[in-house]
Amino acid sequence: MANFIKLLFNTKSARTLPKVETLKVIVVEFAEYGNYGFGSGLARLLGKNPNFSVRYFDEPFDKTFLNLQGRNFFDMVDAGNTILQRLNADVVVWGYQETENIRLNFQTANAYSDWENVSCSILESLFVPAEHFEHINFFPEILENLITGLIAASISEQRIDLRHLKQKLLKNVIAKFNNTKPGESNDIMFSPYVMNAAGLIYLTYAQRDLSKKTFDMTKELFSNALQYKKQIMQNVHIGCIYKNIAQLYETAQKLDLDGYWVLFREAISNYRTAQKYLDHYNYPYDFALIAFKLSQLYFKYWKFTNDTQALRDAVYYLREAEKTYTQISFPELWSKIEGYLGYYLSLLGMFSKSNDISMLAIKSYKNKQQVYRKELYPVAWAKIQENIANVYYNIGKIGHDKNAFAEAIDYYQSALKVYESRKMINEVTIVNNSIDRVMTAWRG
Repeated sequence: MANFIKLLFNTKSARTLPKVETLKVIVVEFAEYGNYGFGSGLARLLGKNPNFSVRYFDEPFDKTFLNLQGRNFFDMVDAGNTILQRLNADVVVWGYQETENIRLNFQTANAYSDWENVSCSILESLFVPAEHFEHINFFPEILENLITGLIAASISEQRIDLRHLKQKLLKNVIAKFNNTKPGESNDIMFSPYVMNAAGLIYLTYAQRDLSKKTFDMTKELFSNALQYKKQIMQNVHIGCIYKNIAQLYETAQKLDLDGYWVLFREAISNYRTAQKYLDHYNYPYDFALIAFKLSQLYFKYWKFTNDTQALRDAVYYLREAEKTYTQISFPELWSKIEGYLGYYLSLLGMFSKSNDISMLAIKSYKNKQQVYRKELYPVAWAKIQENIANVYYNIGKIGHDKNAFAEAIDYYQSALKVYESRKMINEVTIVNNSIDRVMTAWRG
């Protein structure tokens, strides 16, 4: 296994990254069953890394939500976000004792808002024998590297300010794996949690440049993790592994590796399997994030195949994501979902010749305008007006409905006023052409 890891983490071609600021890490004391002080030990250990600015958090509060079972997962997310905001931190490290092990989880404020890149769930877990925290000065280096790598992997690609630091930390961890000598890791590498962590670390680092060789090796890590299912303590952890396998296939598909359609189907299949373990009721954020990714995959499938059912599936999974990414809690993400819904439903309404579906598209577009209001985002608002006009034009064209044509004209003209006031010549031309098109259809 050590040789396999060494082969996997070959970094000769990795690019040199500039020096950046330190990552602000909070370690929350995870005292359980009388083992007080384990968190402070981990904080001291991580504090040795010059790229980390570590703070130990020891304020007393009820931590029963850390068991990851049941609806109290909401409490974990809320508590972590409170700590992140209050202490202006980048990552919170949670710990929870299960039997003779300490389970570590890593939380950032953007944990469930980066939909376009490889994401690291708060549920991603690394189990470490509790005895290692009792002798922190002799903590195994391979586990220390994994903890460092998971902290870096949890940082969202949306954090442009931390992107270089993230890559630098991941590169250092990978290089240390590369230098691991045979026998040094003992049986540690045969833990499914360690294999999943190693695969996620490498996938996160290589997501922008994933070769066929590294794809095969990372896939083997995740596959090996699943082969040790008997060591996996909760179904939620199995779900995370399937989610990461899906992310690997999706990344390979985006980068156009060979076997495009196989990668496509495997990404969908593994995401759907992950949702069986990461159910909407107990783990809504993970379920919703996966639902959004599935909607994008099904829509892409529809574009290549013209399979209307795939377009319906894309709408269905957006609706599933919408249940969690609400307007109150996630206004920006909610508006993004509404925009996609408007577009997908407008297409579905046009191809199925259903006015009811087309009106749902208009409703979704208007929902998006609740965030992108005219007084704050006039151009974005005008673009949505233009989209609504397009839907009314299609309704009118399909049913020869003059009232729909009139609505289309009104919406086009409201968008036109914004574009003209800002001298957006290209947009003005497009809208004027659209108005001419409506008038031609109306007269016909």
